[in-house]
Amino acid sequence: MKTMLSWNVNIILIYIIMIMKNIHESSYGFCGGFMENKIFAYMRISTNHKTQKVDRQQQTIIEYSVNNEFKVDKFFSDIITGGTKAENRPGFLYMKNQLRSGDTVIVSDIDRLGRNADDVIVEIKDLQSKGIRVVALDIPFLNDWQKMNDDSLSKMIIDIFVTLKAHIAQQEKEKIHDRVMQGLNTAKKKGKKLGRPQTGVPKEFIKEYKKFQTGEYGNVSVVQFARLQGVAVSTFYKYVGLLKEI
Repeated sequence: MKTMLSWNVNIILIYIIMIMKNIHESSYGFCGGFMENKIFAYMRISTNHKTQKVDRQQQTIIEYSVNNEFKVDKFFSDIITGGTKAENRPGFLYMKNQLRSGDTVIVSDIDRLGRNADDVIVEIKDLQSKGIRVVALDIPFLNDWQKMNDDSLSKMIIDIFVTLKAHIAQQEKEKIHDRVMQGLNTAKKKGKKLGRPQTGVPKEFIKEYKKFQTGEYGNVSVVQFARLQGVAVSTFYKYVGLLKEI
């Protein structure tokens, strides 16, 4: 079912691209670049993925600018967990405060603009409402520098592509969730214990040690308490160390 749905989404994307191409080619044509306005680039990498690098996104954007004969006025970036909303990212907010109507924001991937599909859509609509163009290098038409100069065309297709992108992203999340659940179920069937690893400390010791900590044993020393539990002093400290790691 999901495979068929993904196939249908791809067909819709191709169909929309063909329609938009025909509309654009019969329209007014290219009216020039955005040279009178500012062009900003935004990059974001997650602290959860140490292999990601800002300079890789920057290089992709620079190559795009060279190929389309324009220069990025300023680069902004955040190194922050992917779960952080765009409105809470210092680099992104700093960029938004400098943006003016007619400016352009370029990202290597539209997902850089938010923590999830909903956040991305909110940010793109907010930028659009302020007259700011969004160029996303991973989305057909939105990565076409000349076609993005056609405001009516870009506004008409951006919601379609963002919605489809969000839908595909949601599908991927569901697939990951399904794989995790399948893995957990398989592990359970094999008799594997899930959850926090065992500490290796006897339950009785844990119970009595709590009493020892709260003073229920009175002025009993560590040596005396260890003897009462039938363990060596070294074992006592070993157990205590393990309990501190929990």
